[in-house]
Amino acid sequence: MKVKFLLTGEGTSDLRLVDHLQAVLIEEGFSEVSGEAPDLAMFPAPVGRSVPEKIGALIKHYPTTDIIFVHRDSDNVDIAVREKEIHDAAIAVGVENRVVPIIPICMIETWLLTDPQAIKIVAGRKSYQQNIHCMPAIRNLESVRDSKTLLLSALCEASGAEGGKLRKFKRLFPEMRARLMYDLDPQGPVNGLPSYQIFRKRVREFAKQRVEEA
Repeated sequence: MKVKFLLTGEGTSDLRLVDHLQAVLIEEGFSEVSGEAPDLAMFPAPVGRSVPEKIGALIKHYPTTDIIFVHRDSDNVDIAVREKEIHDAAIAVGVENRVVPIIPICMIETWLLTDPQAIKIVAGRKSYQQNIHCMPAIRNLESVRDSKTLLLSALCEASGAEGGKLRKFKRLFPEMRARLMYDLDPQGPVNGLPSYQIFRKRVREFAKQRVEEA
């Protein structure tokens, strides 16, 4: 079964999630998957920042898309609240059966912190054998309120850089973050996070629905 998807999120860095979503959908049984994260700023008419406005613009320009992934960090709000916001937005636009939420706690960087080995590779020290001491156990990651800062700290620790080299290294954070997102393994340690488990459950529900409709 073929499926086409779109991704909208909280910034241009979300673009790197497209490959991860393709892999997830293939794991859920779709034989042919294509997707993209359109730059809403390139649309002829300005698109607002609210979720209904984003979904509405995507449906207008991509009416045949099968699924729209909406990424919103939970920040300090419960996942159920964010899911309701996205579901209500989808109902308002009339596409409630085509929208799947992506809601990390508290930020998407929490998901990227689950794989120390990936962090070491991106930091340029693949063979580094020591633990990254600033990283908590996976079971405690979703209690971290500023996972973006923690991710930078983990990369810096893994790199072993100091002084001027460390300052230059920190400037590469956007590129390193994008690489970690691109390489996020659907079968990797991220599966230990409750927020990721909920996301995969929503994708399975969508896949089941499509099979029943076919």
